[in-house]
Amino acid sequence: MKIHWRRSAVDSLISLDKWRREIELRPMAAFLRRYINEYFQRQDFSIYIPGKDVVIEGYPINLKLLLLSIGKSGPYKVFYRLEKDEIEILLVRHPRQNEI
Repeated sequence: MKIHWRRSAVDSLISLDKWRREIELRPMAAFLRRYINEYFQRQDFSIYIPGKDVVIEGYPINLKLLLLSIGKSGPYKVFYRLEKDEIEILLVRHPRQNEI
């Protein structure tokens, strides 16, 4: 399965690192990107498609919200869609970041 990161997802990781620096935490965008890629590579989409269907104005249809827990923080929100043999990551958010 090919994983494609849209510009909006990369921008959201950059924003996440900026927000983490503001609250004196270490950046972790590179780790999150690897972790999310590994998560999707391990999935068998013929058995189960993870996440919940969501709608966000201005984003494509068929969007799913996946919650991924990393360490002790609340789960990160990963917004993605599944298109044939490709996973398209659109946005990554921390639960304490401002609303979308």
